[in-house]
Amino acid sequence: MFGFLSLLLAPAAKPTGGRPVYPLAGLADEDLYRRFAGGEERAFGVLLDRHGDRVFGYLVRFFGDRETARDLVQEVFMRVITGAPSFRGDCSFRTFLFRVVRNLCIDVMRARAARPDAGAASLDAVEDPDDRPLSEVVAGREPDGVHRGLSRELSAALEEGLARLPPEQREVFLMREAEGLKFAEIAQVLGVNENTVKSRMHYAVQALRRDLAAFGDGS
Repeated sequence: MFGFLSLLLAPAAKPTGGRPVYPLAGLADEDLYRRFAGGEERAFGVLLDRHGDRVFGYLVRFFGDRETARDLVQEVFMRVITGAPSFRGDCSFRTFLFRVVRNLCIDVMRARAARPDAGAASLDAVEDPDDRPLSEVVAGREPDGVHRGLSRELSAALEEGLARLPPEQREVFLMREAEGLKFAEIAQVLGVNENTVKSRMHYAVQALRRDLAAFGDGS
């Protein structure tokens, strides 16, 4: 999937001068990113292995198009590469990564002259949003992921419902449900307060509940 990045995954040169080799797989994302910024290309390969499929899945669900997602995921990681020297560690790597993802999504929507959302008034007004995973909220099942245990028909209806959500609700829902980010992390990514994030999540869940109401209790 990430063909043009494959050079970063090539076997590392053998060390010289008797320097010890430390495994990278056990390092935190932030340490790996710093090592990559310092010239250790294999560290980026570990980050790509950890997060590449998740970013791809997010973009597929956000745009509803696998071909678009394949193109954009490469752009995401190119931006991550170029941003390495400026990373200061004031947020987690995952937060930084999804800022990059979100900014790219905004760029793409602007380029497509996306219609501004006219119906999402007063998104901060709702209190006590439902904090359970959608798999539990809608299907009454254990929170093992958005699609696990759902029927093919229900999964398809969920994808269609996601496509109808306003972008700011869809991104919050996907970061929370598909990527497992906490509300505080999402707030950091979006640059808004946590209550705004929770409100958007609430609206997203309510809209999806309406879309999936036809499946009823017998799903």
